Amino acid sequence: MPTAAPRPVSGTLEIDGLTALVNAGHVTAVGGIKADQIQPASLDLTLDIEAYRMPGSVLPMPSESVRDLVRNLALEKVDLSTPVCLGRDQVYLVLLRERLALPPGIEAYANGKSSTGRVDLATRVLADGSPRYDRIPAGYRGELWLELIPRSFNVVAQAGVSLNQAIFFADRHILTQSELSERHQRQPLLWEPEGKPSPLSSLFDGRLIMTADLDRPVVGFVAKRTHHPLVLTKLAAHEPKHFFAPLQQPDSGFLCLEQDRFYILATRERVVVPADLACEMVPFDPTAGEFRAHYAGFFDPGWGVFGADHRGAPAVLEVRPHQDDLILRHGQPICAMAYETLQKPCARLYGVCGNNYASQEGPRLSKHFIG
Repeated sequence: MPTAAPRPVSGTLEIDGLTALVNAGHVTAVGGIKADQIQPASLDLTLDIEAYRMPGSVLPMPSESVRDLVRNLALEKVDLSTPVCLGRDQVYLVLLRERLALPPGIEAYANGKSSTGRVDLATRVLADGSPRYDRIPAGYRGELWLELIPRSFNVVAQAGVSLNQAIFFADRHILTQSELSERHQRQPLLWEPEGKPSPLSSLFDGRLIMTADLDRPVVGFVAKRTHHPLVLTKLAAHEPKHFFAPLQQPDSGFLCLEQDRFYILATRERVVVPADLACEMVPFDPTAGEFRAHYAGFFDPGWGVFGADHRGAPAVLEVRPHQDDLILRHGQPICAMAYETLQKPCARLYGVCGNNYASQEGPRLSKHFIG
């Protein structure tokens, strides 16, 4: 009688587990998976040449493929084998190069990369038969598609660009309030600007609560209406003034964020992600106001470890008020971090290989901009 397959080790895969998943053929790609796609605890996904302009956002039903949606709804086919300008506020579906043949018990969850969020490019992954964005069920076999919506700028995209990433896990475990509290007391995960651990009151409902930093000459940036397209393949090549206006520290102490405008701000606190954990910036408590904070959520193990005295690095977040204007003050809660366990401590930490934002201090534009 055949023996049952061993149950996967619980937790989120780190770089060794991701490499093994790729080497076993559970994740493949047109042209192969490149070594630099495998991050400390996530895998970069890349655009293929096939794309479509759609009339709106749509999800497949349980028995339906994404290609069924394309056949029934696509307005226009787009060829990304060469650079193509994607229009602001248009919805696109782009085939990803990566294909999955996940083993039983292994699931995946996708999110936008930090650079993608900082240029206000909304991304969500679709999988055949899955009526949920960004969630890929255990044992999934098939294609992946990416919904792209440029919100503030026209963007020039082409095949090979990486705009989002995925984590893979078995029995994903998010730290509970008690687990987070014990870990923070033993090994501080959040630090105050003056260099002391944040108080336990910064923990709420299994989340680290972080606050807005308005105590600096330039507290952030706001997106401008512009005719300039943002070319996703061109790094350190765009003039910031064509796309963003700086936000000066408000004399009154009150910063007014206008409804449906896009802002880049930074946290007052500094966050640390140890080698055996990863974390995600999650939707903030809706009782604190109707706004979206942070489009791009994954923080790899090692974030903040290479700062002064290993006391963290501030997080940069993207904010868009929804229903009303938002009045923001220094120290006001604005975002939350959830931590999860890895299957084992990560052998290659974030920042070791020159990651773009490892040394960021305060609000910072994406890697596409000069300076």
